[in-house]
Amino acid sequence: MVTTAFPHAWKPGNPPAGVVLQRQGLPLFDAVTATAHSLQDSMIAGKLKSTDLVEEYVRRIEEYNEYLRAVSEYAPGAMERAREMDAKRAAGEFLGPLHGIPVLLKDTFATEPSLKMSTTAGAVALISSKPVANAEVVDKLLAVGAVILGKTTVSELSFRKGSGIPCGWSAIAGQGQSPYVRGGFDLNDSIGGHSVPGGSSSGVSIAISAGFAAVGVGSDTEASITAPAIRASLYSIRPTTGIVSTSGTIPVSKSFDIGGPMAKDVRDVADMLTVLVDPKKTTVTDGGYASVLNKSKETLKIGTLDPNVWSYPEFLVKPIPEATEQMSKITLEAYSQIKSLVGTCHENVDLAPVSEFIFKGGHSIYTILDVELPEVINKYLSNLAISPVRSLQELVDWNKEHSTEALPSEYPNQDQLIQALNTNLSPEEIEENRQHYLKVGSNLDATFQKYGINIIVGPGDCFLTQYASAKGYPIAALPLTYLDFNGRPVGLQAITSAHREDLLLAFMGAYEASIARRQPPTAFLEASAPSDKSAQL
Repeated sequence: MVTTAFPHAWKPGNPPAGVVLQRQGLPLFDAVTATAHSLQDSMIAGKLKSTDLVEEYVRRIEEYNEYLRAVSEYAPGAMERAREMDAKRAAGEFLGPLHGIPVLLKDTFATEPSLKMSTTAGAVALISSKPVANAEVVDKLLAVGAVILGKTTVSELSFRKGSGIPCGWSAIAGQGQSPYVRGGFDLNDSIGGHSVPGGSSSGVSIAISAGFAAVGVGSDTEASITAPAIRASLYSIRPTTGIVSTSGTIPVSKSFDIGGPMAKDVRDVADMLTVLVDPKKTTVTDGGYASVLNKSKETLKIGTLDPNVWSYPEFLVKPIPEATEQMSKITLEAYSQIKSLVGTCHENVDLAPVSEFIFKGGHSIYTILDVELPEVINKYLSNLAISPVRSLQELVDWNKEHSTEALPSEYPNQDQLIQALNTNLSPEEIEENRQHYLKVGSNLDATFQKYGINIIVGPGDCFLTQYASAKGYPIAALPLTYLDFNGRPVGLQAITSAHREDLLLAFMGAYEASIARRQPPTAFLEASAPSDKSAQL
């Protein structure tokens, strides 16, 4: 759905040229449960075409996106691209598992002007900006036949705009809604509370779980892929830092940024990851990552973290006693089931708490983020073909000058941007912070070695992601169950050593086959069906 710039004017409209919105009879496929590989099987069998997929997804977006606020913009040429992929298939040319599959991109990945989409990271100032080229991730997807369906909403500037702003909110789109949570976002909730969809890749996760696409690509600095995936009952991987290109991505940090896939099942995550990674920077298993999904369980040596110790702080997730109790109980039950899936399992392994990352009164990872943000965002903005702002300082000033749109009354602050501008550390102080988080991160390696394990599994709601960022190690999200009190999905996280995505995927595959029973969301259906729809159009 292409929208006007601001949330008070949010309305459906302008689907890709050639899409027929009205179709009689039942849908051609179940978009909420369909995976990319199941759709690919149907296309190979001649039961579906890529154009069918685009039409079905666009119809769902038009029907439900006004409430969910997940898709920010269509790719106008999506149907034309789908026809091209159908023609190639008919001519005997097959480009791989993503051939003809619609993919949604987080609105941090640049797309060059011919694709006729904005690249904004949720910032109003960047609506009119024009990159000179696609992000490398986009080109990789196009090379294997994927159909870019559109861009998704994002926690503004990857959750680095201002304090007190909940995950999933941006000045462009307003507040994204979980398709699972009954009653939607609670205005009295904390920034990462149980009614929040997670972020900053919130739009991708909402869209996939609601059946707007089978797969999507998010970007991550710390928890931006795993947290929203868990809140949407999805599988995802934040890969080893550096093996997926960040070229052309609106950046937050040169040390921690990475892109990664989200999907409803592990096979799709594996196929997407095979496309996204640079094989020159890691070792991709022969046959792609999907070939490791049936790896012997004896290679999986697991340690688990105590859910009563490892949990989000209260400032981030407002505690609900019955939710806390349920999450702890079901996490421990999942641990018991995991024992039968792996060769080794150690409970309650000893890993230093994330409070160890604090250094001289500040969080060493976030101190480096503050140091690096001006540098990386200035470089990105200065290289745009067209932009009203060319630096972080100009962005802050533009927001002040256009405060009605950029700093609306519900969240009028940009203090995190200002803090980054005002962070002035000496090279020695920067290096001290960097060495500190690397030293703390080495506790992960010590724990692996102490217990003879190669994967650590923890609750979905904990800062194990900070270890992933500090060490650049891959971390995955796995769906588990749903909270009784509001329907919010709950999951697990699993982390391994650098370049061991194969181990992580093998564990995810075993887990999916034996433990996880993912359920499609239903809460958004009622919320998206007003009694007088015409009054809102």
